[in-house]
Amino acid sequence: MILEISKRKRALILLSPIIVILLGFITAAIFSKFIDGWAWIPLAIVYWSSLGFCIVYFKENKHIKDWLKKTKISILPIILSLLLGMFPLSILIMNYKLFDSTVLIVLWILFALINPWFEELYWRGVLLDAAVDWFPKWISVLYTTIFFVLSHPFMWGVFSIASTSYHLYIYLTVMGIVWSLTYFKTKSLRWVILSHFIVDVGNLTVLTFLNIYVPPTM
Repeated sequence: MILEISKRKRALILLSPIIVILLGFITAAIFSKFIDGWAWIPLAIVYWSSLGFCIVYFKENKHIKDWLKKTKISILPIILSLLLGMFPLSILIMNYKLFDSTVLIVLWILFALINPWFEELYWRGVLLDAAVDWFPKWISVLYTTIFFVLSHPFMWGVFSIASTSYHLYIYLTVMGIVWSLTYFKTKSLRWVILSHFIVDVGNLTVLTFLNIYVPPTM
């Protein structure tokens, strides 16, 4: 279903990544001065709230279920999304002992369960849908992917060493492109959200925010 939206709203949604990232940066910068890596909690609240607002305000004729409808079968992009999504699981396997408290485990799981929904419904949902009606698909994919990648160093990277890794930027760029193509081919975000969930489980999220885990290359 095409996103039927006014030119004014389309322009606003295309500019919204700048506002979202700026709000996240300010939140991270302020709270990290007082609670260090635990600033990820207020950042997550502000980030998800801003994404949620954009999803609701800009979705217009579409409903959330339209992005989550039964997928069209497109084997290659689905397999590629899942395989690339499983890549960070090696980090979890080698570092699972770093989870030395129930609180960390609960927060890690909660983040992995919540984050993919907000991010995919925004980055590969309303934003990509809005961009693709004005620009060629490849430009739309690059546009949304670039801002998706930039959101990590400019928000989480304020206090997380791992979030400033150029290896991460390369991986996120690849995933952003693959997830966008998977969405185009399947006409649904189901597999994209699942792949994103696997990524957030594997890359230890909360442990990287608290700098309990720092990539060996850094």
